Amino acid sequence: MTTSPGLFALTRRRFATPRSAALVIVALTALAAFVIAAAPRALVGVVRAEVAHQLAGVAPTSRDLTGATLDAPAFGAPDDAAVADGWDAGAADVLGAVASRLADAREGFDPVLRGLTGTARFAEHLAAAPFAVPDALASDIPLARIQLLAEPSAQAHLELVEGTWPQGWDGTGPLPIALAADAAATMGWPVGQERRVPVNAQRLSQGWMAETPVFILSGTVAAVDPDADRWQHLPPALAATVFDDGNRRPTATAVAWTAAASWQRVMESGVLGRGQLTAWYPVDAAAARGVEPNDLLDALRGATTASIPLDATGTLRMRLSTELVGVLGTALSRANSASAILAVAAVGPLAVSVALIVLACALIVRRRRTDLALLSARGAPIARLRRLLAAEGMILGFPGAAVGAALGLVVARDDAGLLPTVIAVAVGAAPALALAGTLRPGLLTRARADLDARVSGRWTRIVEIVVVLLAVVAVAQLVLRGIGTQTDEIDPLVIVAPLLATVALALLVVRLHPLPIAAALAASRRGRGVVGLVGAARNLRDPAAGTTAVLAMVVAVAIAVFSSLILATVDRGAVVAAQRDVGGDIRIAGPYLDDATIERLRAVDGVTEVAGILRGDYLSVTASGGRASVLALVSDTARLAEIQRGFVGAIAPEAISAGAEPVQVVLADAVVADIGSGSATVAEAPAEITGTLARVMGVPQTASFVLLDRADYVALTGLGFSPRIAVVDIADDADPHVVADALGEALGQSHSVRILIDSTAEIQASPAVTALRFVLLGALAVAVALSVIALLLVAGVSRDARSRVIALLRTMGLDRPRGRGIVTWEFAPLGATALVGGIALGAVLPLLVVLSIDLRPFTGGGGQPSLTVDPALTGILIAVVVVALAAAVIAGVLSARTTSIATVLRTEED
Repeated sequence: MTTSPGLFALTRRRFATPRSAALVIVALTALAAFVIAAAPRALVGVVRAEVAHQLAGVAPTSRDLTGATLDAPAFGAPDDAAVADGWDAGAADVLGAVASRLADAREGFDPVLRGLTGTARFAEHLAAAPFAVPDALASDIPLARIQLLAEPSAQAHLELVEGTWPQGWDGTGPLPIALAADAAATMGWPVGQERRVPVNAQRLSQGWMAETPVFILSGTVAAVDPDADRWQHLPPALAATVFDDGNRRPTATAVAWTAAASWQRVMESGVLGRGQLTAWYPVDAAAARGVEPNDLLDALRGATTASIPLDATGTLRMRLSTELVGVLGTALSRANSASAILAVAAVGPLAVSVALIVLACALIVRRRRTDLALLSARGAPIARLRRLLAAEGMILGFPGAAVGAALGLVVARDDAGLLPTVIAVAVGAAPALALAGTLRPGLLTRARADLDARVSGRWTRIVEIVVVLLAVVAVAQLVLRGIGTQTDEIDPLVIVAPLLATVALALLVVRLHPLPIAAALAASRRGRGVVGLVGAARNLRDPAAGTTAVLAMVVAVAIAVFSSLILATVDRGAVVAAQRDVGGDIRIAGPYLDDATIERLRAVDGVTEVAGILRGDYLSVTASGGRASVLALVSDTARLAEIQRGFVGAIAPEAISAGAEPVQVVLADAVVADIGSGSATVAEAPAEITGTLARVMGVPQTASFVLLDRADYVALTGLGFSPRIAVVDIADDADPHVVADALGEALGQSHSVRILIDSTAEIQASPAVTALRFVLLGALAVAVALSVIALLLVAGVSRDARSRVIALLRTMGLDRPRGRGIVTWEFAPLGATALVGGIALGAVLPLLVVLSIDLRPFTGGGGQPSLTVDPALTGILIAVVVVALAAAVIAGVLSARTTSIATVLRTEED
């Protein structure tokens, strides 16, 4: 006695027919939902991470909200004693009032900014530094210039090395000061020595200024934390800055601390000049990861446009400044550009996923054909069958979509609103719509499965024509508009145009796909072989499944080409940006560099050339279009050109000939746009403008400059050449870090170093570039996997028709090798078409990206970069795709099993 299967068994059997197609539907629905839910949230995270990364790389003096006044604020006690906690003795009564004003200003910041800023730090100092000279000055001791400074909590940041901390000063007797130990050593100033202000520092015999106080060094100090950001905001404090132009006695300048309690009396004496205020609000760059970047940008703009009153009348006001506004704008531009590229890369695989869901649903309907035909024969209307399939599609789709959306929420934690999640869950309806839409009355008849596909009707062709026209319009709009102004959001046209172009080209490829097969069929008819004849004929008869497979494989190859071109372009952009920043293999900045110092640098092992770059005086330049006062940038131009040979945008080796008549100069592009080019005068001397540059590499951005050779600059102005920037070229086999350390030892002074390879790595390590690299390669992997799935689904969809043909041919003597040849004909043309069409599409998409997406944030400004082709990377990625597709073709051939001859004959007889 047999028992009827239960409901669970029937349900399991139903959903397991075919099991592979059901699993594919569930997996692809979950994948699509995951991408839709996670991608917007991940892009928000990329933007915030990029902003935090860029802000963290900004120097404190540029990052913090900084302000200064040309006069000292009014003195007085604070409104709230809490602002003076931890201050030096007596400081609150003098500097407390300004602290209260700064605290009130911080309370007025936007809450987003207030959460990132700390309590205001400030110091008051002299506008000018007076000389302090002893009665007898040895010939090897530089002239000392001291910049008197008072800050409320100096003793918390300094520790005594020798002597005592300066005490209060009542206006009579020597004024006690403290110097950094290194500065005192440079100035040759021992503790306890008194120094006075000379009438003429270059001629000490002219006597001393009687009205100014005598300075006595009461102690030397050292920083508790020499690396603290505060030292970069203050005038040179921990070491003396030495200036030596070779024409006179060197001058050493450093901060001299006085007791804060005495600062009011020092300023009221009026003999040392006006006081100034330097204040800053520290900005926590790491905390920027948790705020909305656009809100932060608005808050910064608000804080830097309003001025802070520093006295009761509001007469003395201070305006804050920070480079974060520009840096944040660049970071947002880079992140938004990366987001747009990522969106373009994600559209293809997402569309293919949906197409494969439709293909898997077609496989299910074809496998259920007998059951559905039986139900129809017993009176079930087509609408009810479609509802039944739609219900099954919901059971397959919505759980997978819910899991994919939930996983997207777990992986990407940043908030992008509710809409992406809702759309991700709604993707679960795709299998239901596909199953219901795939069922047609023709499938329920006894017609041949490989001959019952509908011929493309008028409406299908109309839709295809509309898609092509829309693609042409969208691409034309991008070409005509070019790169627009960077916005806070991605331009929808940037996404729509590549998507439409992809669909249009894919339709073109699908339309062209049968042409070579038809030619092969015509050739086979004139021959004797059966493999080519039957294989080509079957490929033309049943193209419905192949359409989706062609689309999937075209996208896979296109993404390989697209990824390689975009990655190579961005990597090249990082190199160009680093070259503009560093100007050579190594850049040194900080101290004044005389010829002897530069020669010592050239003598370092591994160094092949060194060129100093001087930011000189402003010179008047006159040309046919007008006159301008521009900054003189001076270098040994022949050496500089040799160091920067091969750099994008560098000075040409033949641009300037030193000592030429008239003087040869290179002007900034902006200056030439204003005053013209050709013959000119520089500092009233005849000159020839031999070229233009957007900027001089290695020099901080200057929009208006004239570049001269050092010999011409000295001849025109009579000034010396003591640059504070040097760019270094090293041997190919030299370790730049080892060379940089050796250069530092040869220099022997405080300096900063930038290394080209480190600067390049820093740009390439930004979250936006890292995400770009990860997603492009990930999209490539997904596209390849989808191509393999497409081929396997094609094998399943066309299995019945293929099995019937091969089984019947075997009754007529066809052997197994030729049977596999017929199966190979079903897959090989798909791979060939995908390779050709994918390479064409992969070359078009990057062109659209360059036309529509601003890549300048990846190249450090300047013009939009051109596409860069990396043959090795492109070849490797295409080879990966080709190998994967070849493996998929082989797997499709091996998995395309045929039914037995008896089964086919029995089916035909039934």
